[in-house]
Amino acid sequence: MAGATGHLGRHVVPDLKARGHVVRALVRDPDRLGPLRDTVDEVITADATDVHALAGCCDGIDVLVSTVGLVGKPARLSCWDVDYGANLNLLREAERAGVQKFVYVSVVHAPALEDLALVRAKRAFENELRASGMRHTILYPNGYFSDMEDYLRMARRGRAFVFGKGGFDINPIAGEDVAAALADAVSTGERSIELGGPEVLTHEQIARAAFEALGRPARITHLPPSALKFGLMLLRRFTPVRIHAVLEFPLTVLTHDVIAPTNGRRRLADHFRTEAEARP
Repeated sequence: MAGATGHLGRHVVPDLKARGHVVRALVRDPDRLGPLRDTVDEVITADATDVHALAGCCDGIDVLVSTVGLVGKPARLSCWDVDYGANLNLLREAERAGVQKFVYVSVVHAPALEDLALVRAKRAFENELRASGMRHTILYPNGYFSDMEDYLRMARRGRAFVFGKGGFDINPIAGEDVAAALADAVSTGERSIELGGPEVLTHEQIARAAFEALGRPARITHLPPSALKFGLMLLRRFTPVRIHAVLEFPLTVLTHDVIAPTNGRRRLADHFRTEAEARP
């Protein structure tokens, strides 16, 4: 399991262990495993962007699972170093070791996202994976519930901001639901799995759900989408790809419909209530 200490990895590892799999975790910092350490059978410390550090990491395993992505990585790295390069390093090591299957978590297909640097890097790796001839499954989840927690943070500060009329649609999915689909994919023959939550919501509805979870009156300000588009243009022009690739993805989601097939079980309002109760 590469990416065990990330948001999704923290759901995937216990699910895999509960299903009887022997789990080897590849991590940059073992201390970040925390409570997950009890559900991991073996820990290998290495940075997947360093091809030499990966030598032997796949020996003796049947399936390599990667949730490796740029978010949370050092600022000196770009999506081409991580989403493409690190995963390609893992694939090559898996090929050398005779791994039977590679399960990779990518990102939702949506017309507005396909030209973004982060998505292009992920698609480039997907092409490498398909061309390798190795058995594989690629998961395409929509935005996670954890991404929507920005609305809770705004609600706690007393005001949420949405673009336009707040009518852009998205059906975010719980990390637990993606983890369950991933664990299923370890043993199935599916090549491609699209993953969205059970509810298609507007950003206005998401913002209102955040205030409701906190028991506060909704205060929402609507901003012109043109302001964001201008900001993105400046961001791309004056910052390197390692900076703007991380920021342009969530900002683009705010001003476009991003919808995946609905197959998750958990609902965002319940997630917001749980988070609100944990930290009122």
